[in-house]
Amino acid sequence: MRGYKCTTHWTAMDRLAAYGATPVNQRVVFDRTLATGAGVTAGIGLALAMVSTLAGEDAARKICLMMEYAPEPPFPGSPQSADPSTVKALQATIAIARQIETIDAAAIAKLE
Repeated sequence: MRGYKCTTHWTAMDRLAAYGATPVNQRVVFDRTLATGAGVTAGIGLALAMVSTLAGEDAARKICLMMEYAPEPPFPGSPQSADPSTVKALQATIAIARQIETIDAAAIAKLE
């Protein structure tokens, strides 16, 4: 990923630099030979964009219609639109999970 513009789920955006990537806050990013998507539903957008590139916009539109892809989420689904208290609560949960991952990795390394 070194030297590529990339995106990912917003909770992992700060980790892209460790792979040499330049983080970009977009749902879908195409940079030369690499395509990345941000989050779960952005994967659908990425797939549709790839179909459009490879097989044409008409094919992508047909797939979108076949899937009946017309998202109307009941709650805001990005850190920019979500309630700040919800964002902070999720960030705290993720921080704890990352600490557990670090502890687990250290324990596994000792066993090896």
